[in-house]
Order: sequence, then C-alpha cells, then structure tokens
Amino acid sequence: MHRILESIIQDWPIDRWRDSTIVLAVSGGPDSVALVRAIHGIVLQANIQQCTRLVIAHLNHQLRGAESDRDEHFVKQLACELKLDAMFASLPESCESSGEAQWRKARIGFLKEVAKQHRAQWIATGATADDSVETMFHHLLRGSGPAGLAGIRIERKLSEDLTLVHPLVGLWKSELIEYLESIGQSYRIDRSNLCNEFTRNRIRNECLPYLEKLIGSNQLKHRLRTTLELIRQEHEVIEELARQWLDSPAIGWGQNQIEADWKDFAELPWPILQCGLVGIWHRMGWPLGQVSFRHWDRVRAWIDSARYSNHPKRMQLPGSIELKIARRRLQIHQRS
Repeated sequence: MHRILESIIQDWPIDRWRDSTIVLAVSGGPDSVALVRAIHGIVLQANIQQCTRLVIAHLNHQLRGAESDRDEHFVKQLACELKLDAMFASLPESCESSGEAQWRKARIGFLKEVAKQHRAQWIATGATADDSVETMFHHLLRGSGPAGLAGIRIERKLSEDLTLVHPLVGLWKSELIEYLESIGQSYRIDRSNLCNEFTRNRIRNECLPYLEKLIGSNQLKHRLRTTLELIRQEHEVIEELARQWLDSPAIGWGQNQIEADWKDFAELPWPILQCGLVGIWHRMGWPLGQVSFRHWDRVRAWIDSARYSNHPKRMQLPGSIELKIARRRLQIHQRS
C-alpha cells in the first residue's frame, strides 16, 4: 500500500467509515484529485467497495469562464473512469461577486445537499497540512483564540448524522503531487490561486515565503504545524472540560433556551466557560458568525459585574440571543 494511503488510514481509520456513504468534494485541483484517488484506492485494497459508497460532488463557481467549465468536464471524466456516482451544480450568478465567505457558504450548502440526497454520513475535502498552517496564520492575523490557532481538524460534526472530514490534513501538498505523479494521474491548475486579491492567497504567496526568507529556513510551515498541534492538544483539554459541563445536570436544555445555576456557571474559568458557550450555540443551532471576540469580551465583563450584584441583569448578542440572570439562575434564549 502506498505510504499516502497508509498515512490517511492512520489519521482516519477504515473502521470509522467503512459501510457508509462518503461525499468527496472535488474541484479538479491536485488536492481533491489526490483525495479521490487515495480514498478510492483504500476502498479497493481493503475490498470494501460492496459496502462503502463514494460520491463525487463538484460545484462550478463560474469565476474563470471556460476554465471553470473545463474543470467540471475533467471531474466528470474522472468520475466516469473510476465508475463513481457524481453530482454537479453551478454557483448562482448572484453569488459570483459576493466574496470568499459567501462562496464557502454556497459550497458547504451544496455538499450538505448532496449528502442529504445520498444519505451520506461523511463529507470529505482535500484540505492539506499547508491549508491548516495557512488557516492558523490567517486566524492569527485576525486575533483568533486557540480554537482558530489549532488549524484544521481532521473531523468536525455538521449534524448528528453528518461529519465533515479532512483525511489529507496530515499531508503536505508536495507529497500529494508526488503521489499523483507516481500513479500517472493528471489534475487541473486553478490559476486564480496565484492572484493575491484574496487574503489567503497573499498569505500563501507572499507572507509565508517572506518569513521563510527572513528566518533563513524553509522549515517555517513545519514549525508552525508543530505549534498548531500543541495548541490543538491543549484546547482539546479545555473542550473536554466544557463538554462535561454541558452534559452535566447543571444545564437544563429547552427547545430554544438553556438554563444553568448561576453559581456553577460563574465559577467556571473563563476559557472553559467561553468554550462551553460556543458549544451551547452549536447545539442550539444559533448563528455564531456575527459573534466576535468583542462580544465575548463583553460577556466576560458582564459575568464579572454580575458576581457582585443580586439584581437581575440582561445583555443582548447578535442573532437575537439574550442572556439573563435572575434569582441566581442564568437563562440564554433566542428571542423570536
């Protein structure tokens, strides 16, 4: 078995996903093509093709005219050659000028729809170790906390029955290109990745190469990856403590609100409490996109001020979320 396949299995064991349906997000670039060929290769070598189904999903962003159409054609050919089911869609014209955030939203929405139609349990993308380091650096520039500095995790729950997975996040792009060359597999090149209009491209094409030159080493990304792994391990401890609190009898879960004993809530160290609050937002399905560091800083100050007062207190957060303390009980709910 090729070492690339062995590395994927080590990070994402076959027993986790055999007997399931996996949606593979494929753009046509080297990362996503390596994802398809590697997962398909594992399925064949493990002889689980009868019980494990792979579905290719391609969203044509229509941002590069004929180039985008050729990407779609390439992916269709790849799906045909591998005898895999595939679904294709195009980005609505109204989204073409909306920016990276809306494109990501449209892409994950499309992948979720494909997963729904095929009753898939997994959505897999071709995110690599390079992407994880760039994500960490991007979040660092934005002033992110440990969750953002931990880079891209191999798995993230999207719902109770659907998980987003990044099987290649332990591998560098250069390794994947070598793998594709070794098996004679072609791929598409997205020339927009060379354009520095977008922040992530500037980080990849300008910031990281400049820092490598500054420190006189081509090992910068490897060092940053070590750092994000250490941050991730420490943050996982905080997440586990927050999860224990969320699952304890101290929390009362309602249809659109939660209640907690104020004393128990207020005595939690802030890193655990903030992680727990984020967990509440996720479990309740409340929008987190507009809740920034500035808002969490206000929540912390609000909690500190409430420690020394018996009077009812309220505060508002984006998404029509209200926090209220009354009679030594904390209530968080979404106003209709």
